[in-house]
This record gives sequence, C-alpha cells and structure tokens, in this order.
Amino acid sequence: MKKKKGFTLIELIIVIAIIGILAAVLIPSWGYFMNRARTRTQNSKARAIFNAAQKAVTELNFGERKYIKAYEDAGADATKQAAAMSHIYTSPTAGTEWYFYYDGNSGFLSDASGTAVTPPSPDPAKTATINEWNEKITHAIDKIIDEDGMVYKFYVKDYKIMAVASARFNADRHIGTYPITLDKAEEDGILTDDEVEAERDKHVSGIDLTWFKIP
Repeated sequence: MKKKKGFTLIELIIVIAIIGILAAVLIPSWGYFMNRARTRTQNSKARAIFNAAQKAVTELNFGERKYIKAYEDAGADATKQAAAMSHIYTSPTAGTEWYFYYDGNSGFLSDASGTAVTPPSPDPAKTATINEWNEKITHAIDKIIDEDGMVYKFYVKDYKIMAVASARFNADRHIGTYPITLDKAEEDGILTDDEVEAERDKHVSGIDLTWFKIP
C-alpha cells in the first residue's frame, strides 16, 4: 500500500517563513514604487495644467488691458474707477498676485489657502466678471485634463503662472507640483524632508506654491 505524499510540519513552517521574508522585503518596495508612480503622474498633470492655465491667463491679460488703462486714467474719479474695476478679474494693478483653486467640482479665484475671493462690497458687475473668468479658466483646463474629483491650485503673478499643485483629491498626499517638484525641492535644498512632509500635510488647498516657482 502506497503512502500518501504531503508536506511535513517543518516543511510548511519553512515555506511560511520564506513567504514572510519575501513579503517583508517586497511589500514596502512595492508601496514605495506605487507612491513614486502616483506622484510622477500628478507632476505630469501639474505641468499640463500649468500650460493650459497660462493660455487662459494670457487671454485674461489681453481682455483686461483697456479696463486697467481706464482705471489708471480715471485718476481720483471714484465713479470711473469703480466702473473700470467691475471689468477687472482681480485688481487694477498689473503687478497683482492671485491664486486659482479647483476643488473637484468648480474652480474659482482664491487666496493662498484656497478660500474663494469675493468682492469686498456687493457689486453685481464685479461678481459677474469673476464668475465669467472662473468658468473660462476652468473650461480651458478641462479641455486638457478632465478627471473627476481631481483638485489643483495655481499661483499667478503679473499674468504669468508661477507654480501649480495637483492631486487626485484635496487630502491626497501624492501631490504633483510644477515647475519644481516636491522631490526636486528637497534634492536642491529648497525644502528639508520635514518641510516636504509638512507641505503634503497641508494638502493642495493649503500648499505654499511660492516654494515651487522658478526663482
């Protein structure tokens, strides 16, 4: 009568131990490469947003020139200043700095923390101008990247896009930035490892984009 073949208890223990060792080595490595891949994907998307946003902001620049000139020509005439201001997306000065944040549902003029900016006093014309350009800028970027739930924020100075951050959702730690990536900022000594982690903890809405612009 033939004996049934099978694994002995010692053999099973050895196999389980080998599997455990392999898992301990491979799982962290797999997680590392997955994290790197997700961040690189977001870096690529941040770059695409950068280019699309620059096109929209250049269009804004051309559209606002006559109103900025009208504001400057108004001198101390508050009525004429207000009339010109109602057609200007941000402020009447060409050196203005502002942010734009897309929260996964809608995009809007914002401050550095991603909070929507509204006119200081009720002004239907100014509100209409802001809403119009919010939609135009969002649409320009949607034509390049249309991904449900994705969030992004960009920083503008003198009608030039200075930096962009993007992620799959606001609390996602796989944040892409452009033109300087988080990894590059750390490698070049712009940020320490702790500062990079602190920026990730802020999420896209709160990330300090001034770190990631070209000096």
